[in-house]
Amino acid sequence: MTRPKISTLLRWLGTLVGIVLFVWLLARQDWMRALAALGAIPLWALMFSLALYALSYGFNTLRWCILLWAQNVKIGYLQALKITWGGVFASNFLPSTIGGDGFRMLAVYPFTREDPQQDGKKSLAFGSVALDRLINMAAMACLIPISLTIFGAGVFSLKLFVFPPALTRLMERLAPKVAAAFQMWAARPAAFLWAFLAAWPSNLLPMAATWVLARALGMSVTYWQVVGVQTVTYFLSVLPISVNGLGVREVAYTTLYVALGASLEQASSLALLTRLLTTIITLPGAAFLNEE
Repeated sequence: MTRPKISTLLRWLGTLVGIVLFVWLLARQDWMRALAALGAIPLWALMFSLALYALSYGFNTLRWCILLWAQNVKIGYLQALKITWGGVFASNFLPSTIGGDGFRMLAVYPFTREDPQQDGKKSLAFGSVALDRLINMAAMACLIPISLTIFGAGVFSLKLFVFPPALTRLMERLAPKVAAAFQMWAARPAAFLWAFLAAWPSNLLPMAATWVLARALGMSVTYWQVVGVQTVTYFLSVLPISVNGLGVREVAYTTLYVALGASLEQASSLALLTRLLTTIITLPGAAFLNEE
């Protein structure tokens, strides 16, 4: 069996393990209480959360556009938004939460300007998406101290998952291309700053949506506790060990919120509800996916 096939098999195995663990957690809860809690969520909370998720896509697009426009790429904001949304939808079926990045690279390729160097357009397409992802991760990394403050040194045990051997090898293969991307944008340092600033609302808005839903479920958590939880689950979800972080994210969500004092019913209901809403808000991306 070839290495790509083995990687795909392991990824689906990771997805299956995560789902099995989450189903085991669901089997332990009182479903009558869980359904009662879900049924008590007001409609405005659901709609407001969906709006926050959608708005975060707008800032994700802006962050990427800042990098593209710095290289004089002739692409409009709305077109970039369609590509971004299509990529998020594609992530529902691809490895980890970064699976849609490959779609973005392919979709933006026709918009990249001609480059006198060989493979210049490919480098620009790859570089813009790679830097966009790294800048977003840098912004999320700034929130790690919040997670450490809330959960203590025990959160360091997650480092074994953050840098598995397979991910290390992937980073080593991509390092030269990422370095080349940094060189392409080195003459435009302002683009890094503005993109980094745009990364903050793109990350904090979904966390606000989760906090609204958590409070609607009767959970006594603060916004900063939600930030702490989602920072941990973010770095777990970007690992290519399951499809769109499925199962892995839900288990981490449930475990961490229970540690903060939520009931198993509340924590698992929040995990299910946020997964459902974040999937629903990606559906317009299916139409945009077909346009590309």
